Amino acid sequence: MEKICTHSIATVVLLVFATCLAPLMAQSEEQIEKFKKERKAYFTEQLELTDSESKAFWPLYDDFHNRKMKLVEDERNSFIYAHKNAENLTGDEITEILDKIRKLKHEQVDLENEYYQHKFMEVLPPKKVLKLYKAEWDFRRHLLKELRGRDRGEGGRKEGRAGSGQGPMDEPPVPCI
Repeated sequence: MEKICTHSIATVVLLVFATCLAPLMAQSEEQIEKFKKERKAYFTEQLELTDSESKAFWPLYDDFHNRKMKLVEDERNSFIYAHKNAENLTGDEITEILDKIRKLKHEQVDLENEYYQHKFMEVLPPKKVLKLYKAEWDFRRHLLKELRGRDRGEGGRKEGRAGSGQGPMDEPPVPCI
C-alpha cells in the first residue's frame, strides 16, 4: 500500500512539477534567475530559515532540484520519442522504453527519499522538512496561477475553478515516505 501511495504521489508531483517548469525551459536566463530568486525568497520565508540553515539548505536543495529536473527531462524525452515513433517501434523497443520510464520514476522516488529522509534532515529540523513539502506544493500552485493568468491576460483566477481554494487540489499531497 505504501509503495502505491508513494508512486501515486510521485506521479502527481511530477506532472505538476513538469507542467510548472516546462514553460521555464523556453525562458531566458534572466527569467530563470528571477524564478530561482523568487523560489528562494518564498521557501526561506515559509520555512523560516535561519542564516545558518539557509547556508546549509540551499546547496542541497539546488542539487536535489537539478538532479530531479534531469530525471523529469529524461522521462519526458522518452515519452516524446515513444509517441512520435510509436508506429515504427517494435514491441520489444516499446517494452524497453516503458522499462526506462519506470526506472526513471523509481529513481525520482529514490532521490526524494535520499533528500527528504536523510540530507534535508541533517540540516533542518524535522518540522521544517515537513513544511518544505507544503512550500513546494504552494509555490508550484503560485506559478501555475501566474502562468494561467498571463495566458488569459488576467492577473488572477476566476472563482469556482480548480485551484481556486475550493477543492482537493488546493491541499498538498500527504507524503508516504
